[in-house]
Amino acid sequence: MTARVNFPITDGARDALIGISFLWAINGFVVFFRLLGRFRGVGIDVDDVLALVAFLISGATIGFNASVFVSGVGYDYDPTAPYFADLNNNLSFMLKITFIFTLFYIWALIALKISQLWFYYRAFSVQLKVWIYIVGAIIAVWGIVMSLVFTFLCTPVNLQWTLNRPGKCMDQIAVLKSIIMSNVLTDLMIVILPMKTVWSLQMRTTEKVAVAGCFAIGLACVIIGIVRFWQIYVIDLLGNFTGTSLTTFMLCSVELMLAGICINIPMLRPFYIRWRQKHKSSGDDSSYPHAGSQRPTGNLPTVGSAPVNYTAAWIELDDDKEHGEVDSNGDGSSQVNLTGTPAVAPNHSIHVSTKWKVERT
Repeated sequence: MTARVNFPITDGARDALIGISFLWAINGFVVFFRLLGRFRGVGIDVDDVLALVAFLISGATIGFNASVFVSGVGYDYDPTAPYFADLNNNLSFMLKITFIFTLFYIWALIALKISQLWFYYRAFSVQLKVWIYIVGAIIAVWGIVMSLVFTFLCTPVNLQWTLNRPGKCMDQIAVLKSIIMSNVLTDLMIVILPMKTVWSLQMRTTEKVAVAGCFAIGLACVIIGIVRFWQIYVIDLLGNFTGTSLTTFMLCSVELMLAGICINIPMLRPFYIRWRQKHKSSGDDSSYPHAGSQRPTGNLPTVGSAPVNYTAAWIELDDDKEHGEVDSNGDGSSQVNLTGTPAVAPNHSIHVSTKWKVERT
């Protein structure tokens, strides 16, 4: 095999690169402010680190897309075409990139899913602890199995960079279908998992809808997964891999970008609360400490024997009534107890303000 030959990028490939790069930039914006809000609030946790890892891995897929697009993806694998010799020469390189791309795709999905489950564990540990463990175990097993199956799809492994696979490879298309559909099912599990708990929170109906809506954004990834499953039937791996795989490459990256945006948007709520309070009143209350203010460290404060749950910070904990508003939805206070257990002894109540102060009332 001679050196790889660069192909002029097709219009479709160019548009795909622009689109996924734009989504990655949005994802980076959201991740940055998630980390900033967490750093200035309760501190960075495992779910934040995993969200950052997934962002970096998803960024690498842009490079993979660019590599295959300038190597011939988007051009029909036509033996009569004048460029066929160069395209055939590049085929092994494109299949290697496909192999690496798929593994990065699986690892990014694992990081995204575990990040979301870790957040669920912090926020809904009492109600959903067992279910979080179960779904987390399913995802861990799924990630390990799919990584191993795809890595050892052929024996030896390097047969994956050639279309000449004489009886030593599993059906690659069937494996990709199983990866996509199992990914869709685990996404549905994660989206559905907190819904019942969210609806039982002690908050206004409008707030419940907003919180549930943040989690339900993940359904966009489910839809993309279904589209990708259909797209797999379009790929002609043996007859026209280069001419039929462009959309699949693009959708893999789009799915990762949207998934990253979906899991990070709910963590921006403190900024929204701060902005809303700034425009609603002249008070200086905010959803996380200002620079120089002291955020909680060490053991959590307690009233009686129950600790204050600072990890609920991403949801608005202030009751709008203290700002003189009337709850028109008839749901009473918007104060939230995410764990579902009394935060204090029966003869006391706790108010956690968006400046993380603890007051006995």
